[in-house]
Amino acid sequence: MFDRLLDAIVESRIVVQHLAHCEGGRAPMLYSWFSQIRSITLLVAICTPNAGAWPHEHGQKARVRFLAASTLIRGTWGKNEDTYLAQIELPKENKAFLVRLVDAYPNESPPLSYKVLTSTAGTLLLVKRDAECDRPFGEMLLRAAPGDLLAILPERLSYWPPIDHTPAPGTILLCYRVIRQ
Repeated sequence: MFDRLLDAIVESRIVVQHLAHCEGGRAPMLYSWFSQIRSITLLVAICTPNAGAWPHEHGQKARVRFLAASTLIRGTWGKNEDTYLAQIELPKENKAFLVRLVDAYPNESPPLSYKVLTSTAGTLLLVKRDAECDRPFGEMLLRAAPGDLLAILPERLSYWPPIDHTPAPGTILLCYRVIRQ
């Protein structure tokens, strides 16, 4: 496709040069205008195949109940990233399971609300599985109850959530990311 586009550009340049020769004094203006169009077309042709390569954010709705806050990263530039121990129930499965839930959002956006973090029934959120951030349960630092403002302090806090069955330290927690709309 790229070769055909280049052939068309070369062919059209020959046409413009021929028209410029026939038009007399307006040749530089016509050639300059066509040169700009050609540059824009070439730029679009180069960038268009890569546009589909961006990761698509397809997720699924899940009922999420937050159990503990892990790390809350705040910055003055870039994204904030909050990590939680959560219990997720996917619509296709009638079973809830523990996960590592990551909420990355722009600096200008607020974090998840206190109401969402402390809901005992859980909240429907759009989430996406991310195998790259799976971690063993033993490596996850549980700092505070969800919604507790102490979680953003730099001191090392420790918190144990009220869960029925505590996983073994080596148990891998599947990681999901919150998709904000």
